[in-house]
Amino acid sequence: MPDIGRPELGRAGGLAVMDRHEIAEMAALWCEAVLDAGFAVRSRRDVRAAMATWLADLDAAMDAEPFDPAPGRRIGREMVRADLHGSAAVRASATAWAGLLEHSRRPDRAQRFGAVMAELGCGLSTGSPSAVARDQEIAAERFRAVFDNAAIAIALYDVNGLTIDANRATARMVGIPGDELPGTAGLRLVHPDDRDRLRDLVIDLRRRGSGTLRFEGRFRRGDGTVGWGTWTMTLMHGEDDDAYLLAVGEDNTERHTMQAELRWLAEHDPLTGLPNRRCLVDQLERIAAEADPTDLVGLCLVDLDGFKLVNDRHGHAAGDRLLTEIGRRLSDALCSPSVALARIGGDEFVALLEPPCDDNRVGAAAATILAALREPMPIGATRPLSITASIGAVVVPVAGADPEKLLHAADVGLYRAKAGGRGTWVLQP
Repeated sequence: MPDIGRPELGRAGGLAVMDRHEIAEMAALWCEAVLDAGFAVRSRRDVRAAMATWLADLDAAMDAEPFDPAPGRRIGREMVRADLHGSAAVRASATAWAGLLEHSRRPDRAQRFGAVMAELGCGLSTGSPSAVARDQEIAAERFRAVFDNAAIAIALYDVNGLTIDANRATARMVGIPGDELPGTAGLRLVHPDDRDRLRDLVIDLRRRGSGTLRFEGRFRRGDGTVGWGTWTMTLMHGEDDDAYLLAVGEDNTERHTMQAELRWLAEHDPLTGLPNRRCLVDQLERIAAEADPTDLVGLCLVDLDGFKLVNDRHGHAAGDRLLTEIGRRLSDALCSPSVALARIGGDEFVALLEPPCDDNRVGAAAATILAALREPMPIGATRPLSITASIGAVVVPVAGADPEKLLHAADVGLYRAKAGGRGTWVLQP
């Protein structure tokens, strides 16, 4: 084995995440793995020192600003000069390299790891004296060995988008047995609504001839369920100038699900499940921005009569059950896709009638609301409760309108309806 020497740690120019003790431990494990794979070395101490240097440089490259994956290629060539190349050596090294990803705290660690590993793989191939004689199958096996123990999904695709190879994490991510993935079209695993976007990105990358793209979208698992993922795809060239895509992906389904839940909570009333005031105002703003000057919108502002007495006599739990039942009844009664229902306050609901709208349509909606509340409502152990509502309604031009002013106009109509008696509605002129 050639003399490796013991250069200083951290030549990549970034700020290392791991300290010297962590790097030394990882280098020791790497050295033992290589020895267990059957590689004979002259000096374990020199090998460990070289591996510590390589790990420090890779760790620094992962965290460097601006990001530059080039140290990976240099280290791959140095491994070849140290006679630590070939599939067996790479397979023995995979766990150590995967530790770089596990220690990184960067949000884009998967993308950086994929780019650094792609450069390292190129260094291993271009620096090897026998690289020219190696065919595509061996190259694919080498990359699989690099990523086989990684916790993230790694896959290699040919120029037609067919899977050449994929690691176990990819199989787990898409819910398809690993031996069924080779030959599968990568786009088939992408959600139909996201396929064109990914196809355009890949075509553009191939037109450029080199580089990396980032794609975030949905994918379909083997059982038909849908997940979210983020992939970094690097264009690579083989010895015959054939193009390949190395894809590194992470399953972001849990994060997207949490974000969707937070968005839902921000825009909906947790008690009734109806859109809240913020969501209603946003919808009015969208309608106002897209409406023609002649478009009219209708609003029915519903306020329950004597709701405070329900809370005082039967408790707030009974009041909550009553509001939930009212929300259900109004949703069932106003089931048109052009009618949006929201709860904007304690006992206030709003029905938004999108354009086209007129006085007759608003009058029919108000009558439907009052009819839906006519039957007594079961709210638990107590006998069913009867409750009425007052409605203030408006029909107004919506183009460029201020949603709060529209709601205020309906509120004026509600005040008049309350003054006229329970269970009535008033159309504000």
